[in-house]
Amino acid sequence: MNEHPLPDTRAARSAILGLLRGGTPPVPRPRPDLAPYHAGPYGRGTQGQRPDPATLVAGFEAAARGWRAEVRHAQPETWPAVLREALDAHGCRRVAIGTAPRLQAGLAEALQGLHTEVFDRPLDAWKTTLFDAVDAGITDTVAGIADTGTLVLRTGPHEPRTLSLVPQVHLALLRTSTLYAGLPAAFQALAPEADMPSNLLLVTGPSKTADIQQVLAYGAHGPKVLVVVLVHDTTPPAGEPA
Repeated sequence: MNEHPLPDTRAARSAILGLLRGGTPPVPRPRPDLAPYHAGPYGRGTQGQRPDPATLVAGFEAAARGWRAEVRHAQPETWPAVLREALDAHGCRRVAIGTAPRLQAGLAEALQGLHTEVFDRPLDAWKTTLFDAVDAGITDTVAGIADTGTLVLRTGPHEPRTLSLVPQVHLALLRTSTLYAGLPAAFQALAPEADMPSNLLLVTGPSKTADIQQVLAYGAHGPKVLVVVLVHDTTPPAGEPA
């Protein structure tokens, strides 16, 4: 029986570690010139000017529908009725909401006759109900991004992120006055670094994944349906419907 002694790897290991510790420093990469993007229609706006939010409605809706989001239009006084129509259309009878102050009066009107779970207690106290029994979660938004049809949600104790991540149907209220052309413009206006939330969620359509065979599938995890109730609190441009 021939014996083949294992090679001594200590020298090789020392050589590799030596290269890692004292190797050539990485070559600094040049910073891209973002000025053209920021000055363009989806950046911060030419010379810092923000486009009229009312002119961004059509672009936002087209992008959101492209990601299979459902967009319903409402006026400031009609959004509770529009929200209820969406809930009924999707057969939602048990709904979870937060405690965002500016939504409470309208939600009380919209949710009459439905079973409402208020997210005003620790998740552990009702986790099973949220995951197994709740049909829909309703949230507010702080901004919409027109070029991608994206919603920006500022989560916190008043509206924990699970409201938009767990229920099968996510309904979000978006005001046209909070539409921005692109992500840089939205972040410049929101300035989250001044009062950093625990989470700032960007929601673009219902949940989706392409992990399996690189085929895009919707509703794989999280909400299968996203409904955007677009509240027109700005004056539409001439020739466009309100």
